[in-house]
Order: sequence, then C-alpha cells, then structure tokens
Amino acid sequence: MSKGQSLRLEPKGRLSWGVELRNLRYFVAVASELHFARAAQQLFISQPALSQQIRSLEAELGLRLLDRNSRGVHLTPEGEAFLREAKIVVRDADRAAEVARALATGGAGHLRLSHLRTMPGGVPERIVSEYQQRYPGVEVIPESGSTEQNLDRVRTGQLDAAFVLAPIEDSAELGCLEVASEPIVVAIPSAHPLTKRRRIRREDLVGVPLVWYPRHNSPGFYDSSLSQIYGDISPQIVRTEPNEERMLIAVSQGLGITMLLAGRTATLRFPAVVYRRFAEPEPTGVIALVSHVPASLAARRFVDLATQLGRIRRPDHHRQS
Repeated sequence: MSKGQSLRLEPKGRLSWGVELRNLRYFVAVASELHFARAAQQLFISQPALSQQIRSLEAELGLRLLDRNSRGVHLTPEGEAFLREAKIVVRDADRAAEVARALATGGAGHLRLSHLRTMPGGVPERIVSEYQQRYPGVEVIPESGSTEQNLDRVRTGQLDAAFVLAPIEDSAELGCLEVASEPIVVAIPSAHPLTKRRRIRREDLVGVPLVWYPRHNSPGFYDSSLSQIYGDISPQIVRTEPNEERMLIAVSQGLGITMLLAGRTATLRFPAVVYRRFAEPEPTGVIALVSHVPASLAARRFVDLATQLGRIRRPDHHRQS
C-alpha cells in the first residue's frame, strides 16, 4: 500500500480491491494482541483458521503484515501502516452497524412532533417525556399549532405526528389514535349569577352570550362541543377570538361566557373569571394523536407508546339532555 493510500468499503463489506471486512477484523485483533491464540479466543474461531485468514489477507494485498518467529508475532512496517487504515474501516463499519440497529429499533433518528396550543400539558406531555426517556437517541423536534394546522402539516409530510382535538373530519389518509379525554368546563364572569351554582346545567346557558373561537381551528371539536352542550339550540355567539387567552380576556370584561378543557384551568387564571364544571353527564373533549402514513419507525414507536399510556374515558352522549 503506497503512502497516502486509504481503504474504502464497497457494498457487502468489501474493500475497493476485494478485501473482506471480516479479514480486516481478524488482522486488527491479531495486531492488537500480537498473539494468535488470544486473538482466536477473542474472535471465537480456531487458531489454525485465523492463521489461514491472515495469510489469505497478506496474499490478497501482496504485503507481509506480520513477522512470525519463535519470539512471537510482530508487525512489519507495512503492517503498522495498514493497521492504521484497517482500524478506521472497522471502526466506521461498527459505527454504521450501531446506527442501523438503533434505527431498526426506533432508537435513533428524529421525530417532528406538534403539540396543541390549547393543550400543552397533560397526557400528551407525559407521553413525550416517557418517549424521550425510552429513546434518548431520537431527536424530538417540537412545534405547536391548532388542530387544523397540525392536520395539514401531517398530511403534507411536514410533521411525523401531532396532537389534535377529535373528532377529525377527514382522517382517511392519516393514522389517528384517541389518547385522552378532558371534561369541558365553563368560564364565567365573576359578577354573573351563574357563579353561585356549583355545577352548571346545560339549560342554564340558553340565551347566555358566548365568546368562542373560529370553527376552522378545530371543526370536529367545535361541532362536538356545541352539540354536547347546546343540543339542537344555536348558541348566542357574540364574539369570536383566535385563542383561549383572548377568549378569557373577553370573559373577564363581562362580554359573555366561554368553554375550555379542564386541564387548561390550572394555567389560565384571569381576574374576574370563575370556572365551573357541568352537571352530569359532563361534556368532554377528546385529544387524539395523528401520524403520517406511512409512518417512520420513530413515529411508530411514539404511537405504540401513546397506545400504552393514553387513557380515554368515552362520553356517553345518549345520557345528555
């Protein structure tokens, strides 16, 4: 091998002039031990077989790599130069195999995941935290958006998976898993007479001004929540706001009531706003996980984990008035 010449792997683990990767491993082991018997034991092959492989390697290269005499085994100058190159090839091959194994088990790669702006914590957060503990080699690239934004980005392949509010109107080309349900609660101006009630009945809200969000943010949840609460009666929507924070500001100003998932009440506290739960049966919102089809292995592992950790309590809509 001339000065500056390097070894390159070709497909099937062979060097550019036909040397097998296995024989490189054998040579590196013998050169490290400088003892055929110990190297053979390390490689789990017989000593005669190892000696034969090293002779075959020397014949293929046209180089004498090792001096063998009664005093032991020593590297020739050519062997020392070749050893440096052989170690690089073996190291790179081992690293490639480790990456392949990690990818095959979902333990490497990346996961482009979007949370719901309206539900940053709760069960989704626990699923993500557990996933990162189980698969630390996977880079989770977090984003956030509304249900419709998340759905569009999963459909177009910009995201691997995303949390959304169910039901989903068109999920035929997506994987969809319901992972959690949350009670829907009422946010009421503190001066409103309804704050005197411990639980709110649906009929209490008839004719009460409602501050709500645009339907295009989460069409399925929009229709489901209003149907659960108002039935066939059209609510009196007096103001539309783009997010919960703006909705609650309007409530604090006395413009009307609004609704949100119970999990958000712990982090969204506004002056002059009181939260009340509904009388049984409580309306609920369902959080789902959608994934791109076909899903990457990292995404499939995430869905599998969400299946294990998600807890869904399905509402009994037939009991509602």
